[in-house]
Amino acid sequence: MQYNANRRVERDKLPLQVVRGYSPTEPNKLSVLLPSIDDEAIKEGMLVVRKTGTIGGVTSQIGFKKSAAADSQTYTSVYIALHDQDSHDVQEAGGKLVGLDCSDDYEVQTGYFDADGTAFAVDDPLTVGADGVVVLADAPGDVIIGRISAIGEGSVGEFAYNGKTPSTSVANATFIQFKTCQSGAVIPTP
Repeated sequence: MQYNANRRVERDKLPLQVVRGYSPTEPNKLSVLLPSIDDEAIKEGMLVVRKTGTIGGVTSQIGFKKSAAADSQTYTSVYIALHDQDSHDVQEAGGKLVGLDCSDDYEVQTGYFDADGTAFAVDDPLTVGADGVVVLADAPGDVIIGRISAIGEGSVGEFAYNGKTPSTSVANATFIQFKTCQSGAVIPTP
């Protein structure tokens, strides 16, 4: 057995960093443990929602799926995946994934945001995008799930990643830091 070896797999985005608000020993923090839906390819730091369905004539929660652009208006809660769907921790927990509820008070760093030419600024409102990513809330009716709290150098938030050692070959990776605040606030119609 090799001790002190980095067992993380190579990844496109840096792993999630919870800066503030999450302590697994605090039972009053809003988080949910649900199985992930097969073939969703959920990665830590992605936005997920609870898929519901009918089981034996009763509507119940089936599991987590990656968010889609319309989900902020469809689902009452949006969550941040704490682990990769296929990680060892999730497998050891019987295939269940922890989701941090955006209606609680968390501050996170994630690489799963829409970085395609979007200029982000501190305090910009964020909402749910397609394929589990965070996007700017700028359209009428967008539900705000958080606000940007830190931006590094560059228009899309490039700054050195602190905390976990990245397993990618990128020494300076792109991610945003935001505080959750899903409070029912929406972008008003002009």
